[in-house]
Amino acid sequence: MPEEDFDIFEDDSSNKESEEKRKQRRSRELGDIKKILDIPEGRRFIWRMWGMTGCFKASFTPKDTNYTMFREGQRDIGMALLQDVNLASPYAYAKMKQEYTSELLADKKKESK
Repeated sequence: MPEEDFDIFEDDSSNKESEEKRKQRRSRELGDIKKILDIPEGRRFIWRMWGMTGCFKASFTPKDTNYTMFREGQRDIGMALLQDVNLASPYAYAKMKQEYTSELLADKKKESK
């Protein structure tokens, strides 16, 4: 069969297999994130990534469209991570926020002494 006549979407069984592999890969990815979220160090790392990507900040930079677009790209990565965290462990974000807030309060108490 000539190469130009080959259609990768022609064989339904190969598409089905590809879809199954995609589902397995996605399941493994979410399982990896869940494992990371199971340990405090992993939760702190993800929290830092959200801070570095500006996930919860506005991307707009007055008079600098290029920097706005750059920051929006960073933010998009953080938002994708947030979506994966929520899919892997729906209550993880709340737990991480509580841990971060507790850590801030403890640091403030130490500073005031």
